Amino acid sequence: MPDFLQLGIRKEINHTLKSLGIEVPTSIQERTIPSVLEGKDVIAKAQTGTGKTLAFVLPILEKIDVHKSDVQALILTPTRELAQQISKEIKKMIENIDGVNVLAVYGGQDVEHQLKKLKGARHIVVATPGRLLDHIRRRTIDLSAFLSYKVTKGNHPV
Repeated sequence: MPDFLQLGIRKEINHTLKSLGIEVPTSIQERTIPSVLEGKDVIAKAQTGTGKTLAFVLPILEKIDVHKSDVQALILTPTRELAQQISKEIKKMIENIDGVNVLAVYGGQDVEHQLKKLKGARHIVVATPGRLLDHIRRRTIDLSAFLSYKVTKGNHPV
């Protein structure tokens, strides 16, 4: 069974994983991470607690360019609780990576507070559909660079 380094996850993230007691990829991670890193679309299904979140978050973190301030990854999730959970996991993973910014946007949260945070560099946005649409209508979130990059480069959004 390969480790995270063999799957293509850099040493800084690997160090964070080890500090959290995660040394060996789960089956879902082993099967999906290489494909996502190659830019392939992946649909995966697994039981709760099998590491699905890290299966898509780790490749996203590998692809983030901290020198660009645009949204580079958009994670849509159906509930506020899941948006909070995913955002919390990402924040754990970026402890040893300088410059990566993540923001969760969901209903029930102060919109003005979100508006202020959206003005800075946000590389990863974790959002519920309703609140994302609200920000798109208000023109407070700009996904044009994210979408145009993905289309012009022939890749699919992660």
